[in-house]
Amino acid sequence: MTLRAAPARLALVVAAMGVVFGDIGTSPLYTLKVCLGLAGSKGGVGDVLGILSLLVWALVVVVCIKYATFIMRVDHDGEGGILALLALASPPPAFGKMIAPAGLTLIVVIGASMLLGDGIITPAISIISAVEGVSVVSSEFQPFVVPISLAVVVGLFALQRRGTASVGTLFGPVMLAWFAVIGVLGLVAIVHDPEVLRALDPRYGLAFLTRNGLAGFTILGGVVLAVTGVEALYADMSHFGRGPIVTGWYALVFPALILNYFGQGAKLVADPHAFANPFYALAPGWALIPMVVLATIATVIASQALISGTFTLVEQAIALNLAPRVLVRHTSHQHKGQVFVPAVNWWLAIGCAILVVAFRSSDRLASAYGLAVACTMLCTSLAYYAVITKVLHWNRALSLLVVALFAVVDSSLVVASLPKFLDGGWIPIGISTVLVIGSLTWLEGRRGLTGALAAQQIPIEDVLERLPPGVGDQGTMVFLTPDPRGVPFLARHQWIRDRAQEERIVILNIARAGKPYLTDEERVTVERFSLRLIRVVARFGYMEAPRIDPIFRSCSAFGLELDRDDTSFFYADPKIEPAIKDGMPAWRRDLFATLQLNARPLPDDLKIPAERRVELGVTVNL
Repeated sequence: MTLRAAPARLALVVAAMGVVFGDIGTSPLYTLKVCLGLAGSKGGVGDVLGILSLLVWALVVVVCIKYATFIMRVDHDGEGGILALLALASPPPAFGKMIAPAGLTLIVVIGASMLLGDGIITPAISIISAVEGVSVVSSEFQPFVVPISLAVVVGLFALQRRGTASVGTLFGPVMLAWFAVIGVLGLVAIVHDPEVLRALDPRYGLAFLTRNGLAGFTILGGVVLAVTGVEALYADMSHFGRGPIVTGWYALVFPALILNYFGQGAKLVADPHAFANPFYALAPGWALIPMVVLATIATVIASQALISGTFTLVEQAIALNLAPRVLVRHTSHQHKGQVFVPAVNWWLAIGCAILVVAFRSSDRLASAYGLAVACTMLCTSLAYYAVITKVLHWNRALSLLVVALFAVVDSSLVVASLPKFLDGGWIPIGISTVLVIGSLTWLEGRRGLTGALAAQQIPIEDVLERLPPGVGDQGTMVFLTPDPRGVPFLARHQWIRDRAQEERIVILNIARAGKPYLTDEERVTVERFSLRLIRVVARFGYMEAPRIDPIFRSCSAFGLELDRDDTSFFYADPKIEPAIKDGMPAWRRDLFATLQLNARPLPDDLKIPAERRVELGVTVNL
């Protein structure tokens, strides 16, 4: 790395602090307290050492080994997240085809949906756990915890429209201060009672698990809270790259977390009264209010990791035809992966506000938190195996051994979190189930719609025979079609057939590329079948928003000028009807029709001028 590049890399590390580490970085606020509650412990030395050992080795195994060392080395041209793994394992489909709803697709959809389901809880539990610090200052402040938390939630989601870069620049220095403060507070407590350092020995964790039987195993449902932010960390890799994230983790975040957890343990051993809130017990009396303020700000930032990761996942899902199109705004010219999705932002804000009002405390929210993310971690391990064996061609036996170890850890966290289902874990699981059903219904419906439209088009060879000779100097008809092997609308629209006798025909297909981003040189493929019939396949990376202007520029390089006033764009307005046989179940067909009706039209995404659009009704039987 050159001296000139060093400041830029340092700036990325600082910005990453404010975006990707917030969730995992604020888990000390509630994790140890929840674990003690699950264990029914009052803070005895044996319990404290056992739980601390489990926490530290969870961070080592899950974050340091699984993600930082293995998972995050597998990216899709810099893009991370479970959907990036699916894109890697699924090569670009052929003409008129989409990704198949096979086993891997189902696993990835479940994992991504689980992450989004638990993501609604992340801002709520992070914010309310920090604001609860005011009740530590004085019990008279307890009635204000929920109103203050709601105000913070509103402010957080209102800030999202500024974009990840602005948020990271604003939040990064604050998180640097946060990690420095919690690390120092923990170190001071450890110095006074260094006995807790014995918990670095994993035998204390194993002894705790075996000594307490089933209760000891279910404690892992609390331990998972220490690593819930790791999946969002992987999803956010597109915002800053692996290097700055890993550097920030090992240089500051990981040491600060270990020091703080061990500091809380040392405080519990020295002072049983710290059990009420071991995190705030670390702060001296004069620093309590400033610490509450800093924690509140940090938890706002903590929510950013999952929120920005959610935006990234939604954009990836749209590009993979796993979700209907919605408005996606790119908020950075330097980093294409930084996006803002207004509709998702609204739903997350409403969901978080409802959870704050319904649960009213971090302890109650913690009972609902972690199960869905543990499922996501397991799904990521399975998708990772598919990628390293099918795409990277790693040794299959060695790959199976590594992933099996990850899967054992992930499965243990999932099973240990199952008791949370009845205590509120059904909320993220329910949300995830709805998302899975909607996603798979959308994928199946789009595949059926594509096939039905293809059946109504005329093959290119037949069109060539019917077109009169000449250039077609009356204008250009551009047909937007998911299957560029034929010309749509000619078979059932007399007006289109008559117009096609006088104008040039261009078949335009928008396809998914096998990587996140493409250059203008890679953007289009132009095939000239005659002077009057041309096929253009325009490709966009799965992290790119499709736009018509890049297509215009790339076509111009091939001598095909489409940015003209006499160019019209034709696209289908499908009317969904029941198929006579072998159709979709009625409820799924109705669901798909509703999703289709509310999806953002492709011409809107492409930003085709309204006066150049021609919408044609097409009956499609599904």
